[in-house]
Amino acid sequence: MKKIYVFGNGNLSWEKFHEFYLDLLKDLDLSECEFIMGDFSGTDTMMMEYLKDKSENVTIVHIGERPRYFVNTFRTKAQSWKTLGAFKSDSDRDNYAISNCTHFLAVDFNSDEKRKSGTLKNIEKCLALNKTKL
Repeated sequence: MKKIYVFGNGNLSWEKFHEFYLDLLKDLDLSECEFIMGDFSGTDTMMMEYLKDKSENVTIVHIGERPRYFVNTFRTKAQSWKTLGAFKSDSDRDNYAISNCTHFLAVDFNSDEKRKSGTLKNIEKCLALNKTKL
C-alpha cells in the first residue's frame, strides 16, 4: 500500500489544487493508498474535502489536542479517519509524517531566493530519504 504524505502551502488556489494535486491522483486506485496530512488551511483542508467520500485510509496529524480543521463526517468515509496529535511543533509533526510515508504529494509556491518555505524544506527531506514523489 502506498502511504502518501500530502502537504503544501496554505495560500493554494482551488485551480492550482486541481492542477497539481487532483490531476496526479486521478490514475491511482485510492483503495490501495493511505493518506497522511496535516490540518492547516489550503492544501490540507482541500485534500480532506476531496477525500472525505473517497477513502477511509486517512490519518490527520496535528499539533495539540485536536485538529484545527476536520471535515464533516456525517455519512462520509471520514468517520473512519484517524487523528494523531499532541505533536509539540510543525517540525515534529512533519518529521513523523515523512518517516511514515512511502510517497509524497507536494508543490511549493512560496519559496524565493530570500526565503525557503516549510513546504520546500519538507520536499527536500522527502527526497533526501528517497521517498517517491507522485
